Order: sequence, then structure tokens, then C-alpha cells
Amino acid sequence: MFLLKRGHGAVFCVAIALSCGSVSALAATASAGDATSGASVPSILSAVSLAPNFMGDDPEHVRDALAGHPSPGQPSSITSRVRAFLSHPFRKTPQGASGAAGASQARAQAERTFAFVIPVSYGVRYLSKKKVLTVNVSLAAPDHPDAILLKQTVQGQSGRKLVVAPEAKEKGFVQTFDVIQLQPQSGIKTTVRGRMTLPTFDRERGTGDFAIVLICTLAPPYLMDDIEHSAPTDEEPTDITRRTSTLNGNVDAAWLIDRKDGSIITKRLHLVK
Repeated sequence: MFLLKRGHGAVFCVAIALSCGSVSALAATASAGDATSGASVPSILSAVSLAPNFMGDDPEHVRDALAGHPSPGQPSSITSRVRAFLSHPFRKTPQGASGAAGASQARAQAERTFAFVIPVSYGVRYLSKKKVLTVNVSLAAPDHPDAILLKQTVQGQSGRKLVVAPEAKEKGFVQTFDVIQLQPQSGIKTTVRGRMTLPTFDRERGTGDFAIVLICTLAPPYLMDDIEHSAPTDEEPTDITRRTSTLNGNVDAAWLIDRKDGSIITKRLHLVK
């Protein structure tokens, strides 16, 4: 039995750094020119493999582009895509749309579609005797269980057990939390599940490199930003600023991948409550 689980009782423990880049690297067979020009929605969803060391789209870059404050090192492709879909009214693609209208809506949807890579450290099991792979992974944000945590960055040191509240800020015990999450339009569905038979599954694959890929199409309201500040207290003698950015959209697909070699282990995952 192959098991990924929190704690010391795991047969194998997978820790994957959340690392995202451009969704244009999705197709492993794409040329260098194609890899920087973006990918259409059909090509993303029909991909049979990904580029080795797949990185996806960085939620921070998407958030910053939506907020109108792209960082200096941010890929221009993401900024251009965001500016493109923000420059025209949002319209849902009508069923049966054809011709120029259908093509225009398809391009607009492609601009709003991103691939986010999320670490997997537990919840994946392979039963070698039955040759069955099961996935049961919660992606819920700790402070907002109805949203999916895409990325969290913490800077600074906590003053807990090191300083008293009145001296915390003066002595440099200042922390900033940057949380980026996704609010699925389908409701409170933040757990990825799946069960499938994989006769040829290699038990050694993916160690340290398993990840969940969410293919998401953003929709209005694209971004909600909330900034909170907490002054030092006796219980938490740290000056804390927390930014919570919530992206809004639909999850079109959920995959389990081996990021190292770019293989898609399964596309048969779904979100549940």
C-alpha cells in the first residue's frame, strides 16, 4: 500500500513547494515559441502530459495584475491577459453560439482561465493489491473554510515568548501575512476526491512532487481584497498585518500530477464539500 499522510506514521510523506509560473508551459510537446504565447482552453483541458517541472500560474501574479499593481518581475503574459479580459464586459458563453460570436467568447474565456498548482502532503493512497488509487485532500483555507487556499506567505518573526506587547513593534516583531484564496462559484466545495483503478501505477513516482492542479476560469467579482491590522497584545506580542485576497471563479477541472516529469496521473478528480 502506498500512503501519503500527515505525521510520522506515513509510509511515504510528500512535501511539495507551491511554485507557480505560466500556464503556457502546459503542453510538454509545445515548442519554445508556443510555450510563451499562452494556451487555449481546449488545449489545457485536453493535455495528456505537462512540461517537466511544471509550475502553473502564480496566484500572486494573477492577484497583483487584477489589483492593477503588477510586480516588476511579473510575467508580461499574465498582465496582458488580465488587462484584456478586464477591458471588455463579462458575458457568459451562450449555448449553441457559433461563428464570430462563439470565437470571441472562446478567446475571452481563454484569457480568464488559469492553472493553479497546490501542494499535496496527505490524502493520496495507492492499494497495490487492488491497484486502486484514492484521493481525498482538503484544500480549505484555515481561516476561511469555504474557500480554497492557493498560496500563503508569511514574513517577519513572532514575538510570542520573546517580548512584551508594548515593546514588540519597537524591537522588530512585525509580521505580514499574504493569503490568496479561491472562492468557487459552485458553492462550498473545497475537498478534492477521486477513486480510480490504475493497473500500471508506479509506487515510486511522485515522491516529493505530487500536486493538485486546478484549472479555473475567473468570473466577476474577480478579486476581493481585505487588509486587517492587529496591534500587539499580551497573548500575541506581534504587530500583524494580514492581507486576504479572494479570487472568484469556476473550477473546470482538478488533476493529480507528478510535477517532476510532467505526467498527469489522473484527471478524474472532483470537488466536494
